[in-house]
Amino acid sequence: MLWVLSGLTLLSLINPVLTEEYTIGLLTSSQNTQKSVLEAVIPYAVSQFNANSTDVTLKLEIASYNGSSLYELVMEACKLVNKRTVAVISPDGSNTVAQAADVFSPLNVPIISLVATDPHIRRAHRDNMLLLSPSDAFQSKAILDLLGHFRWHEIAIIASDSNYGINGVHYLQQLITRRDEAKFVIKAITFFNAVPVPLLNNTLKNIKRSLARVIILNCESRYGSKVLEEAFKMGLMAREYVWIVTDAITGNPHNLLPHGDRYSDRYSGLIGIRLAISKNTRGFRTLSEEFEKMRWNISAISPPPLTPSLVLSYDAVQIAGKGLANLAEMNSIQQPDSTCSHDDRWAPWTAGDKYFEALKSTEYHGASGMWSFTDEGTKDHPGYEIVNLRRHGYDPTMFYEIGTWSDDGGLQIEDDSRIKFLGGATKRPIGVANSLNGEHLILGVTTNPPFASRIPNCTDTICWEGICPDVVMNLSSALNFTYEFVEPADKAFGRYDPETQTWNGLIGDMLSQKTDMITMDLSVGVERKRYIDFTVSFMDSGISLAMKGESGKSDIFFFMSPFGYSVWCMIAVVFIFMGIILNLISKLSPYGSYGKKIHAAQVCKCEECEERRLAKQQLNIKFKHQSQSECLVMRAREEAEDETMTFYNSLWVAGAGLVGQGTAALPASPAGRFILFIWWFFILLIISMYTANLTAFMTLDKIGITIDSAKELLKQHKKKYEWGIIEGSFVESLLINNVDPDFKKLVDGAVKVKTVEEGNQRVHQGGFAFLDETPFLSYNLLGSCDIFQIGGEIQPFDYGFGLPKSSPYTELMNTQIIKYRELGFFDELWAKWDKTPADGCDNHHEVGADEVLQMSTLQGIFLLLALGLIISVVLMLLETIVATAQDDYDEIHRTFWSKLVRRVRLKYEDIRTEWFILSRPHKPSTNGDNYQELLRLDSLDKYSSSEVKISTNHGV
Repeated sequence: MLWVLSGLTLLSLINPVLTEEYTIGLLTSSQNTQKSVLEAVIPYAVSQFNANSTDVTLKLEIASYNGSSLYELVMEACKLVNKRTVAVISPDGSNTVAQAADVFSPLNVPIISLVATDPHIRRAHRDNMLLLSPSDAFQSKAILDLLGHFRWHEIAIIASDSNYGINGVHYLQQLITRRDEAKFVIKAITFFNAVPVPLLNNTLKNIKRSLARVIILNCESRYGSKVLEEAFKMGLMAREYVWIVTDAITGNPHNLLPHGDRYSDRYSGLIGIRLAISKNTRGFRTLSEEFEKMRWNISAISPPPLTPSLVLSYDAVQIAGKGLANLAEMNSIQQPDSTCSHDDRWAPWTAGDKYFEALKSTEYHGASGMWSFTDEGTKDHPGYEIVNLRRHGYDPTMFYEIGTWSDDGGLQIEDDSRIKFLGGATKRPIGVANSLNGEHLILGVTTNPPFASRIPNCTDTICWEGICPDVVMNLSSALNFTYEFVEPADKAFGRYDPETQTWNGLIGDMLSQKTDMITMDLSVGVERKRYIDFTVSFMDSGISLAMKGESGKSDIFFFMSPFGYSVWCMIAVVFIFMGIILNLISKLSPYGSYGKKIHAAQVCKCEECEERRLAKQQLNIKFKHQSQSECLVMRAREEAEDETMTFYNSLWVAGAGLVGQGTAALPASPAGRFILFIWWFFILLIISMYTANLTAFMTLDKIGITIDSAKELLKQHKKKYEWGIIEGSFVESLLINNVDPDFKKLVDGAVKVKTVEEGNQRVHQGGFAFLDETPFLSYNLLGSCDIFQIGGEIQPFDYGFGLPKSSPYTELMNTQIIKYRELGFFDELWAKWDKTPADGCDNHHEVGADEVLQMSTLQGIFLLLALGLIISVVLMLLETIVATAQDDYDEIHRTFWSKLVRRVRLKYEDIRTEWFILSRPHKPSTNGDNYQELLRLDSLDKYSSSEVKISTNHGV
């Protein structure tokens, strides 16, 4: 039996007749932290392949070089080529792999990279490269999806200045732009020098000052521990923070052991992206079991864990061997014939391209999962695991899977409650700062009462008082920061010099980074906005005009001042016109008192009406009295003489409306009542405007100021005033840039004063108008009872604090200032610091709403009256139609149209015989029966003979 076993063993050793041996290479840097582990795992992978292969066997050649020497890299690569290597496995980063590929690709020797992730690595004719790790572009997609899942929209990024760090940042920024992810804000991006030792202080200070709470760490694994350690010292790993680390760190967790034996508690709660490894495959279980044995031989003190890159190295050997086996089956394989020499004698492997195509066509169920490749030599369907560090102490599997991400399936996290965040938190951090974490801010300030002024006999850097220092004190308490005030040397707010293209004052100090923020009443303007940012407004302001009052001059016709001459004339014309209209509607409308009884008298069949109509026709007379329809009382009740809308009464009704009074005589028809309603509404508007404007004129007359607005300074008639503006002020700039040319004329004609105090002094001397910001006029001038604000604000604007562009403090400051505004905090501050007149006078009102109202202003009201007239005419036509429909039918007038024609004819007859004299009638004798009969017909027995009068114009 022993002899049989020995024979089988000898047979296996002399099997080269059945299989052919090929050489694969391992090219690694001596600085690679996993070099010793790779030199154990890859030989094991080779032995496993040889044990299971019947077509080919593999031989391993290991080459090592100094990681900082390109010459050594090239030399070692050439040695592998000259040893007839069919493929080279590289466990190093993208830079090193690219340099190695520059040697191997021209010789058609495939290079299999374990961890190179640079998306641009295949450029420059590096064709024969098989990349087992997904590019940085895929990891950036996974990170962005992770941020979206947890609704973290404000981030900061720390990256090494290597290709790995730069590419990760580049693609993340690119994705945010291309995918229209405007909701994401990168508050800070900082790179640190990764060679030889990271200089992290300034890097982490920038991150802290950005106030970002979600930080992405994208660097090589050997720097991760140092960055996290320094971040912890600076308070950047507190409970409200989130750290997301990339696959270089999660794939090499042993590098997070600063002392080589225990994981620091400070790391608990990290979230990471790790290359997806299928741990349920038979290959992984076998490798894991064998690795557990060998890792203690590698280091008994700190045995390394089985990392994704080690699993990939195992699969790399199997893929290289299976590619050879596939060619062997097709009898299409041959040993490499490439050569590499320092004297430029280079010979490519003639079958290298065919072998690389076989590698790309390989499908393999490996230890890390299913393998297939694209035409470019990258893995199909790349994926990642979302992992979370949740356990303290040493544990090779300290990063636990909490979700997955794939290029075709996106992010999958089933249960957020499984995640532990920094500080042991189980609730998702909001990812937005709510304080400044004790930051010390340098704040720009200058003397400008009541907003800020120095406290006398105080030398400390916070010895300031006023509205703005009070606001800063409250912000400091609410947002947890300390501060000191710094005043610019020129004590100016800031003005731009186009020649030097620089700013002076507070703005200049902040732009030169002498201060972090301007905490003054900084006026928000377009020119300033191009260089700095502003908080939300904490106070509204504008430009106003202040003048000193004088004794007024009496004007006996002051009551005519509110309206212009054209308006008074138009009101008189409309008054006469309205009297005429009311009278006409009363006569023409079938429902008016006159129109109703006249129509009744014209169509009545009673004997007296017939006799009366006959007499009128025969004698061509006109009866003066309006009582000719007395016999039709049952059909048309006649109103008393003083209630009918005669022309006199119509004028009386219109005139009474002008002074807000009523009369007994009112229109009876709907058309007449509607036009009267419009007239009353017209009068209401006229009286309201007259009263308001008269009050303003009486006020101006009282204080003796003949200027009612800033523009009136340009067209003075009654008195000559000078006016002034502070030279170089924001007010001057605002007026110059205004689209209204009159404002520029105000600046051109103004006296340029140097300071607010100079302007105040000239106002108190009289005859001088001062244009300045409203709060300063209110504080400095309106405390005197003889100083008045003339007109309203002509150019409103806001006050805000100034910050550098894209300042991390802007959002926090805005939130707190909005809160203060809602609470009325700024109103209380103004009341605290505003001057109150000693004698209790009140002149903080606006004077100047006294512009004479012309027709151009009031024409709309007159158009309304005209519209009312048109509607009344339409109503009268409708009344005629309705009245016609209600008329009785007779033998002659059997249709509506015939009745309408009758009404129109009768109305014409009424106008001809009752309104106007169309022919001179006979003058009847005053004696005899005819005269008495006419009296009877005219009076219809209602009036006595002494009351009856016959028009002398007509005669009888």
